[in-house]
Amino acid sequence: MAAQTTNYQTTWQKLWQPFFRLSVYQKFLFVLASFLLGYLAIGIHGFFFIQVLKGELLQLDIQPELLATPLEIVNRYLLHGGILVIVVMIFMSLTSFLCVHALVGFLDKMICSLQNLLSRNDTTKACAHGTTIPVITDDKLGDVATLVNALTTHIRDLSLFRRTIEADETVEEVHNRLAYVFQNTLKIEAFVIWEVREKDDSIEAVYNWPSEIEHESCTMSSANICRARRTGEIISSSGFPNICPVFSLSDIMTHTCVPMIVSGRVLGVVQFLSLFVDSPLRAMELEKNIHLASLYLKEALPVLHSKRLASNLQEMATKDALTGLCNRRFLETNINPILAGIKRRQTTMGILMCDLDFFKKVNDEYGHDVGDQILKTLALIMQNSVRASDIVIRYGGEEFLILLTECEIEKAIDVAEKIRAAVEEQLFRVENLSIRKTLSIGVSVFPVDGEAFWECVKYADIALYKAKEAGRNKVLRFDSTMWDSDNY
Repeated sequence: MAAQTTNYQTTWQKLWQPFFRLSVYQKFLFVLASFLLGYLAIGIHGFFFIQVLKGELLQLDIQPELLATPLEIVNRYLLHGGILVIVVMIFMSLTSFLCVHALVGFLDKMICSLQNLLSRNDTTKACAHGTTIPVITDDKLGDVATLVNALTTHIRDLSLFRRTIEADETVEEVHNRLAYVFQNTLKIEAFVIWEVREKDDSIEAVYNWPSEIEHESCTMSSANICRARRTGEIISSSGFPNICPVFSLSDIMTHTCVPMIVSGRVLGVVQFLSLFVDSPLRAMELEKNIHLASLYLKEALPVLHSKRLASNLQEMATKDALTGLCNRRFLETNINPILAGIKRRQTTMGILMCDLDFFKKVNDEYGHDVGDQILKTLALIMQNSVRASDIVIRYGGEEFLILLTECEIEKAIDVAEKIRAAVEEQLFRVENLSIRKTLSIGVSVFPVDGEAFWECVKYADIALYKAKEAGRNKVLRFDSTMWDSDNY
């Protein structure tokens, strides 16, 4: 039976194939001509019927005077009927054509709008009417126009969002754009964007909206505690209360956690929060907004992934792997804007060149693992001894360079002495060993000691060398008597 039905449908489709190949206007002319021919055939039939009736009347044995009036009425009827048929055919043709023309115009605008969307980068294909289809009816055609307008607008917004975040430089900028869409476009009242840090398997809230929920958000010591991150599935407390044991607002709010997955890896989680849903309408609206938010997330994920990779590569190139401090390449890459700021503000910068005393002896006696642990501890001492605006750089081996921005000469010497004293007091504990070390520091100030930055770095290095010569564990300020050459 199914095979017979299929064969019947195939035959029927083949029979009508020539008709389907016609354009819309050709189909209209074909249907209109068929209808008008049928209407004309009925009119001709009526005409011949009356002519036959007149012939029969003339053959009757009736005086012509008596037949004159009826025949005149019949002739007038035929004339009026013919005129009426012609007027009706013309009226039907015009009205049908206008309706089909309006429908074709509507379809043209819809096609043009979709083509505009597909070829948005080709301005030569732009539609004259723009990208929005006018909604002029309240029927199914109006519904279709409304849906197509909504679809094209949504796709255009997603495309614009994607192009915008691709031009952003950092992951933080992409997070901010996502947050803007969630707040202003989708009207989501509360959400948290979490970022997974694979380096230490931690998860951190990088954006909270509103900011007041920052102290109420989940507290997780490990990324695996997050169910959405661990399973890679959307997790919702709607219908499953207390599904997340670390969610502290479960008494007043529901949450839906959407993992951000790229190549099978969870980069982060977006947690959407809402007060308990108390109506089907609100539930539908919430579900719709989360669905739309997921579409924006899909657009953002490849960009986030690429920018995180670029950031990691940049960090690998400019951060010291052992201590986590900036390295010499970072200094060479970023020193110009730092110096420009100092010159613009007309301030000075302290330069400290630091070196652990007899560090080679530690590596020779205890091994490089012990030496690495001492360098890590030393890096922490230095970071804790300076401001957040200052820069600590591992310059090479056991040598460190510290840049103290907007720092006068006396203050630079005080900071250097503070670091030296902290190292001297520090008992370095590595495994079963307890080791004490000292630090020698040379100090120069830019642009007091020299007009060129690298010149001042050389002067700090010379002061360090003199501190070593003077017995080590000292802070020495550079002065001109230490260097009498014109070259550095």
